[in-house]
Formats: sequence, structure tokens, C-alpha cells
Amino acid sequence: MKTNNRFKMVAIFVGLALLTGVLCLFAYTTQGEEKKTSGEVKLETSENILPGARGAYVIDIKLNNDKKFHISAEVEVTNDSKESWKDIGFDFIPNALTKENKPYLLPNSGKVSIISITKSSKEIPYELTKNKLFLKLEKSLKPGKSTKVKIEYTLELPENGFRLSRVDDSYYLAHWYPMLGHYQNGWNINDYLIKGESYDTSYGSYVVNYDLPKEFLVASSGYEGDIKQTSAGKIEGNNIKDFYMALLDPKDWISKTSTVNGTTLRLFFPSNKTNVAGLMIKDASDAFAYFEENIGDYPFSELDIIANNGGMEYPNIVEVSNNEQNYENTLVHEIAHQWFYFMVSNNPYNDAWLDESLTVFLTSTYLLNKYGDETTGFERALRISAYQSNKKIVNIAQEEFGKGYVSTIYGKVPILLRDFFKELGGQEEALKFLSAYFKQFQFKYVDSYSFSVFFNEYFQGDYSDFLEEWLELKKDAPIN
Repeated sequence: MKTNNRFKMVAIFVGLALLTGVLCLFAYTTQGEEKKTSGEVKLETSENILPGARGAYVIDIKLNNDKKFHISAEVEVTNDSKESWKDIGFDFIPNALTKENKPYLLPNSGKVSIISITKSSKEIPYELTKNKLFLKLEKSLKPGKSTKVKIEYTLELPENGFRLSRVDDSYYLAHWYPMLGHYQNGWNINDYLIKGESYDTSYGSYVVNYDLPKEFLVASSGYEGDIKQTSAGKIEGNNIKDFYMALLDPKDWISKTSTVNGTTLRLFFPSNKTNVAGLMIKDASDAFAYFEENIGDYPFSELDIIANNGGMEYPNIVEVSNNEQNYENTLVHEIAHQWFYFMVSNNPYNDAWLDESLTVFLTSTYLLNKYGDETTGFERALRISAYQSNKKIVNIAQEEFGKGYVSTIYGKVPILLRDFFKELGGQEEALKFLSAYFKQFQFKYVDSYSFSVFFNEYFQGDYSDFLEEWLELKKDAPIN
């Protein structure tokens, strides 16, 4: 495998976001099983935070020998808000990575061209500005009603890009399709950012049909089964926030698997770095088992791990480091994100701490348990906290952080939580709290206010003074 310049570039251009190295509304019913939760703390706010829009996707994807994708995305859109819609909003990130729109830090651009956007085979008008795609409806879509739209386009991935990328003859399809936005008194679609996550998506169902010019190893947010080379197939998944898919050139990749409590962990590792793959799959299995035991069941049949030197979470699949001496923190962190980001969801643009800070805290707690050394467990968070000045209030929009985003979200808040739980019994009490929080909000949406209500009810007291030292707490108007 050639040297991966993509990830050298990422280290330079988004080093702040990766400095740490670690850095869904329905009961889950996919793959024939339904999981129940118990021990909930009942909150009046927990049912008010709804995304307002829901999508069921059928996507056909064809890759040609010219490295160009032809994609047809049919989306059944349901209006779960209390307002009628005159348009439908999508976050179409590939268009933010074109030569005209890409962030100046990224050297390579992609290409995207919309062929048609139709409803009932009839062309409908649309507006596309950077990543913001709005389809104009002839008739308003009333609350509770659904409609189908189809978006056809071609896509060429940025070479050695960031997240959405082609590296040699492997393809990393992140944020590659029109992602239905949240409707919260209007469409909540932010300008694309390469630091953190600017997109906010809803749980939905996916059927992805692919047709490829040669055989690849396929990993995705859906269910693939046994690892094998394939050039065509269908992938399905339910209750998924956003759908990631990787097409890996078989000559450059090996694979290993492990089964933990009925979930198969599938590790894809560069074929020129095989000496640490066995240890990595064991470390992944140990961390996964710890999170299931201490936080809650993972009700999916697969978790894919791609050791492409990335550091990013997606539903049921993660990108992680392959550094032989320094991969564990990233590996554990991205796996922990399956609990806090995927199975408990929040707006990462305004409430990044609810997924990133909790995940750093959980990762540090795991490492503390494994090594029996608090310095080892929280060393990275402590170091990052001192990296730059921290913001006093942490639940603010990403662009308001300036240079303090990483040190605040990945450092300050995890240390603050560590110190709080020290007074209550330490690690054991922290895990009990996180488990109760997970069970209450599994496949639901949380904001800082609903977290604070849960926090006070769980501890049966008023901790407003503590929480308001670092959170701006106000009950927003209910999200539709």
C-alpha cells in the first residue's frame, strides 16, 4: 500500500480536531431482534426533543472504471413536525467539497453534478448553496404526511481528502448522499465545517444497492455478514443516523473478526502493517465488552473497524489509527461513540460536549480501569485541557469556540466530570450514572437542558449551581 498522504494532510489541516487521537425515535427492531431497556428515570422533557423529519432511503450506487459514482437516492420523507412544509432541506456535503466551495485548508476537491431531482417522476425546482439543498414543493407537506423525492447525481471523490475521500483505489464514502436535515422551527442545516460535526441527522432506514467495476471489501453502517470480496450487493440497516460505506481494495487490506455477546467486530487493517492487527482486535473486543457490561447492550449484529489512520465515528463503523505504539486511545474512543453519539443522539453543532466530552470521559474511565492508573486514564484529557484557553460555557455553537474548542470539549469537561464523581464514589458511580442516562435516552435526542433535568432527578437534588458553572441552561421551545 502506498503511503497514505490523505491522513498526513488531515493531521496538518484538522490537527485540532484529531489532537486527542480519539477524538437513533424508534425501538430498535432491525435484524429480527428488539431490545428493551430498564431502570429509566422518567422525564417530561425526554419526549419533546424530536427531529421533526424522518427519512427512509433507497440508494442505488454504481461505480465506473473512471472512478466516477452514479448515484440515485430515493427518499421517503415524513413530516414529523407540527408545521406544514413548503420545502424539504438536505445537507449535501459533497457540494461543499468542490473546487468552488471547499475549505481553503483542503488541497484537493471533488466533483458533483446533479442530474435530476424529481417527485413522482416530475422535475421539481431546488436551490443548492454549498452544502445546503432545498427542494421546493408545489403543494405543502402537512404534519404527519409523507412524500417521495429522488435525487440523481454523479460524484467524484477528493483524492486523499478529508472523510469523503479516495485513497489509491479505496473509497471512503462519508456524508456522500443528501442527508435529510432536522426541522426545528425551520430547517436546521448549518454551513459545513471541517472541525467537529456541523451536520445533524435523524434516525432512519436504509437500503443501499451497489454495482462496482471490480471486487472490493465492503464495510458500512449496515449489515454485510461474512467478510468477502464482492462487486455487487444490497446492504440494509434500520435506526441509523447517517450511512457510511467504504470500498476497500483487497490487495491493500486484510481482515480479522471477533464475536462479543452476539456482535461481530470486523477489523480491516492495512496489509503492510499486519503485526499489530491481532492485538488490535483483542483490544477492540475488550473495550466493546466493557461498554456493553457497564453502559448497555449494543443491539446491532456488526461493528466494523477500519484502521486507515483516521479518527472518526459513524453508526456501526469507525475509522481508527493503525499506529503500532499509539492506537488504543483512538480505538477505544471511537468504539465508545457508538453509545454516545449514535445510540444517544444530540446536536453536535450546538451541544458537542454531549457526545465528545462524554465519550472522552468514558474512554478515560475504561483506561483507568484497565491500567489501574488515573494518570494513564485521564492523561490525555489533562494534557489537552491545558493546550489552549478553555471556554467557561461549553454548550455553544462551534464557531463561537474559536481556538478553545478542542481544549474545552476534549479536556475541560471530562476532567470536570471526573472531579465531580470523585466526590460521589468515583468510577463505579460514574458508570452507574452513564448507564442510567443511556437507558433513558437510547435512540432519542438530548440537549443540555434535558441532560440537566436528568442529572438532578438521578441524584435527587438540585445541582444547578454546579451545572450552571459550565452550561447555559434554559428550556428552549420544544423541538417539533
